[in-house]
Amino acid sequence: MSKPPASCRRIDHLKTVAYACRFCDDDARKFGKLTKTSTWEALLNLHGLEFEPKSEILPSTVAPANNIQQNSSCNLLEWVDFGQAVALALASVGFAVLVLGLFPRINPLNLLPVKITIQVGK
Repeated sequence: MSKPPASCRRIDHLKTVAYACRFCDDDARKFGKLTKTSTWEALLNLHGLEFEPKSEILPSTVAPANNIQQNSSCNLLEWVDFGQAVALALASVGFAVLVLGLFPRINPLNLLPVKITIQVGK
């Protein structure tokens, strides 16, 4: 939903949202006068509809973030960029191969304390 232009009144925006959701003046009249912004806010809040809440700017503090959804679930596929994940995995493997190639004495198989001998034949 886009923000209303700065020249529009807030009550006009709330009415537009309510009318778009097929509410009429009679539905809003149950919550108070039709000329009050709180009437239209109460109507939209009762039905769980989202609208741009009025942000109060307090002196020397930041306005509260009312637009954050509390029960939003995040899917793994939404926030993981698989192209970057594959690139990171390949870069990690390449770095490990480089390090093991530069230092042949650092071989994980040489770090094992067990000596294994295999005899073939008699």
